[in-house]
Amino acid sequence: MRSLTSTIVLVLVLAGLGGYIYFVDSKRPEPGLDGGPDKAKVYALEVDKITEVKLTYNGETSLLRKSDTGWAMVEPVQTEADPAEAISLAQALVNLELVRVLDENPGNLAPFGLAEPPIAVEFKGAGVSGSLKLGRKTPTQGEMYAQKNGEKAVFLVSSSQETTFNRTPFNLRDKKILKFDREKADTLTLSREGQGMTLARTGSEWKVTGPVASRSDYTAVEGLLSQLSSSNMSTLVESDGKDLAKYGLDKPAMSITIGAGSAKTVLEVSKAANNQAYARDAARPLVFTIDTTLQDELNKGFDAFRKKELFELRAFYVTKLRAVLDAPGGPKTYELEKVKGEKPTDGESWKVTRVGGASHTADAAAMDDLLAKLVALKADTFVEAKTKTGLDKPALVVSASYDEGKFERVRFGQVGEEAFGAREGDAVVATIDKVSMAAAMKAFDLVVMPPEPAPAPAAAGKAGEKK
Repeated sequence: MRSLTSTIVLVLVLAGLGGYIYFVDSKRPEPGLDGGPDKAKVYALEVDKITEVKLTYNGETSLLRKSDTGWAMVEPVQTEADPAEAISLAQALVNLELVRVLDENPGNLAPFGLAEPPIAVEFKGAGVSGSLKLGRKTPTQGEMYAQKNGEKAVFLVSSSQETTFNRTPFNLRDKKILKFDREKADTLTLSREGQGMTLARTGSEWKVTGPVASRSDYTAVEGLLSQLSSSNMSTLVESDGKDLAKYGLDKPAMSITIGAGSAKTVLEVSKAANNQAYARDAARPLVFTIDTTLQDELNKGFDAFRKKELFELRAFYVTKLRAVLDAPGGPKTYELEKVKGEKPTDGESWKVTRVGGASHTADAAAMDDLLAKLVALKADTFVEAKTKTGLDKPALVVSASYDEGKFERVRFGQVGEEAFGAREGDAVVATIDKVSMAAAMKAFDLVVMPPEPAPAPAAAGKAGEKK
């Protein structure tokens, strides 16, 4: 009996769906050779004319209003609107297409979901106004029932409109975690657990100014600023965060201060729990969550923002090198200089001179290898000032002239198997991968070592001598 009942119910459902398809879908205009006639627009509108949109979705109402400065949210709170969302909403009204009028004068709107529609829109502007109600989807799920401007007629629009208009106040409000002038940002202060780092920009160059001065990793600094300027709240937890201790923001685990001239913007972040951190803009009462991508960026050690490469030089532009190598018999100094060939057709070569000794021409491949290994020397970490580094008696000091007047000098020390490097002008000392350091030292040996003299040719027999 239960099986028979289920079969009957299924037949009735299929019959209803079939009836819909016959009475509704079968009455659609037949498509022509070009795909059929263009669908009519529901409204004759221009985006620029719309200055106010009121959207109610599942009982939550948002009122957006446009002025000369852009879109703002007026209800349920007064704040800036998300510009992209506001424009998208207005554009959706302009582009809304009428698939087909279904019923000019329906007696009951409930079957269409239009008695209490989940989505209702009102708009107005310069010489325009109107309203839209969106009800249920049709049985085929391809369209939705709709009404406009208080008219009785029920028509169909594409069901894709549901994802266009199902916007909550959080969706439509501005969700940026911070407000600052990205182009004018000139200072950055990172603070975490009693420690900190400060950076300052001069022109287009960022430098670490404290606690120890050094060059900065431009890409890392700019990347962080870009994330801070573009990141959105993941969720808005409280609009009036009075109990900051509840979210660990009474004593933030980290703070980031961005300076743009005299203006300061501060982001405070709590310690993450269950892979979720709370945050707030110190100038606003909001408490929100941030996504894991930004959390990972903020959790990086401060040294991630220091430049790791010990040399700025690039092999192609180097014209002179001076190297002082520590040796058992005392330091040995070598000068390496790029020289032009005697003839215009001759290429450049490197002249190697041991100060106080002889000169020779370096093997071209060995010289290229040396420059490549110098450029590749990078800091693994940075050490405290009290660390023994061997830099008081360096194993190697390299000075380089390059790029028409630029100059740099780097000292290298060794303690046991650990290698260290310090760039002149930087107050930090770097630890260096010992394998990379050993490779660079070996490359120096191959360059400064004079080539083996060519073997003398075998003596030729005396002319006319009989064997």
